[in-house]
Order: sequence, then C-alpha cells, then structure tokens
Amino acid sequence: MSGGDEEVELVGATLPGGWRIVGFIGEGAMARVYEGRGADGTAVAVKLLHRALLKQADVAFRFRREAELLEAIDSPHVPKVLGRGRDETGRFFQVLELVHGESLHEVLSDRGTVPYGQALEIALQICAALKAAHAAGIVHRDLKPENVVVSGLPDRPAVKLLDFSVSKDENLSFTKTGVILGTPSYMAPEQAHGESSPQVDVYGVGAILYDMLLGRPPHLGDVPGKVLAALLTEAPPTPRSLAPHLSRDAEAVLLKAIARSPRDRYASAVELAAALEGLIADSDRRSAVATDPPPAPDAPVLVEPLLVGPTPEVRGTTPRPNEETSGPFEQPLARSRSWVWLVVGVAIVVATIVILAARA
Repeated sequence: MSGGDEEVELVGATLPGGWRIVGFIGEGAMARVYEGRGADGTAVAVKLLHRALLKQADVAFRFRREAELLEAIDSPHVPKVLGRGRDETGRFFQVLELVHGESLHEVLSDRGTVPYGQALEIALQICAALKAAHAAGIVHRDLKPENVVVSGLPDRPAVKLLDFSVSKDENLSFTKTGVILGTPSYMAPEQAHGESSPQVDVYGVGAILYDMLLGRPPHLGDVPGKVLAALLTEAPPTPRSLAPHLSRDAEAVLLKAIARSPRDRYASAVELAAALEGLIADSDRRSAVATDPPPAPDAPVLVEPLLVGPTPEVRGTTPRPNEETSGPFEQPLARSRSWVWLVVGVAIVVATIVILAARA
C-alpha cells in the first residue's frame, strides 16, 4: 500500500481509546502525524509509527519511549501526552496535544531573521522547556528550528518544543555509545564524538538564537561531513561581524552559549536563561529613553532680551498686541522720531552759520 493510499485509508478510522482520525498533517522519518478528535470532540494530534519500521525493534522502542519521556516532562512548552497504544495492525501510536503555529524553520525561511526581542523570548521559552526536561533527567539532543513551533508572533510568541525521539535520559539511552545523533548545524561539538549532557542542549539553544538573530547557523556546509569538520576545527563568525548593530553583551552571551568546549559554555539551561533575561532587561532599559518633562502650561520660558527696550520679555506672559496696547514697533518708531528732530536741529544751525557768513 502506498503512503498516499494509507493516508486516505486512515482518515475516518477510530483508534483504541476512541481517538478518531479526521485529517493528515504531515510525516517525518519515524512517523506520520494526523489530526484527530477525542470522544468529547477535543482536537488532538495522532502520531503513528511508519508501518515499515514495525520490525525494527530499536526504532519501535524509541517511539514508545518518547511518549514515556514526554509524560515525565511538566512544562507548558512541551506537548502533553493524552494517550498511547497500538492499533489493530499492531502499529504504535501516540495521542498528543494539538500544537498550533508554524515551525521556527518556516519563520526563518520566510523572514530570514527574527526581531531581537522576539528572538530572546523564543530562546527563553526553549530554555524553560529544557529546564523541565533536564529536571526529569532527559536531554533532547536534536534542537533545531524544525523542532520548535511558534505561535502568537509578533506580539506574544508562544513556544512548543517537539520531537524527543532521539532524546537520552539518565537511566537509558536510545542509541549505542559512539553513535552520532543530532543535526550538524545545531549540534554541540562533543556530540560528534557520541557524547551528550544537558550542555549539548545549551549549545543547541545558542545555535538557534544565533540563526534567529544573524540569519544563518554558526557553521555552514553543503554536506553534513563538511559541517561536522567545521564544527570541530573552525570558530564560527563572530556575531558582530555579521550584525554590527548587535550589542557587545548580546554577542558575549551568544559566544558563550556556543563555546566549543563545555567548560567554557553555560553550565545549564537555567544559567543561559538568566543571561537571556539580563539581555531582555537591558533592552527594556535602553528602549525607555529618559527625557525632561515638558514645562507646565503657565511656566514662563526666558528668551533672549529684545534689542530695543529696557527689560527682557518673557514668552507666555506678554499680551498679544491689539488696538488698546502698544504694538511691537512702538519703541523703534519713537527712536526714528528722535532722529528726525536731530536732523532738523542740525539743518537750522547750518542755515544760521551760512546767513551770518553771508552778512560778514
């Protein structure tokens, strides 16, 4: 049966527990995802393991274990598990909270970058999800924009962290030691050696934030092998070399989050969250520009003294000129009359001198 035929066949089917499938959403390497309804009409997401993977015991185990891990994580930023089981064909399924929004990968593909304040808030919510996961002894190990769903943009971003299928818990790993798991552009260098700890997730958040602010992940390459080589041997471009407007404090936080050595990195998602909160607080302070309050309506404001007149005027207290008050040219006009009388007087003196000279 082809994948398309299977999608059509399952729509309308009811799974054990009364979960009815009403539409196809998408698929990944391990499972297909459908929209479903509970017995009470609640909208849910139904995740079914690919039929071809049923015989791969490690994959089937990882699928079942993912649901158990999700049940152990108490966070509003991680989808809730509402049910799980096997259908009549023996295929495993999970019923999850239906998450609305778009993947961060789609956001970045459409917009290139995310505005500074929104990017910090998204990274902070990813840290909150990881704080809960790490408290339950779970390391995600595959943080990337495709696994982050965002709604509420641009005003109030809300984040859900998805896909714990390659996660590792403190008691049990899904994979053998030495196996590389993760996405090279966003994975910590030590993951290339098969190592994992909560600090690999710290690196993942830093790499995602780097991408949101700068429009690219820390390391680029045409094939995964080249990206891994760059990850292990090259330093990524400094943030301010790509975005000079970025503050030095923000650059410092980014570089510490994606430090090659875990010793130089933030020790936990809690520490990284504190650094991000500091950047948000600093951004809020910078946006609240202090200004002097405007003067009260009746507060006089001094201006330069008039060139003519005995005393300086005060703007706001001098009445506007009208028929009953002196006009602004009164004083210059009086001065022009004085000059007229002076000229007349000089003319009379000159005439008198001319007449006396003539008689002589």
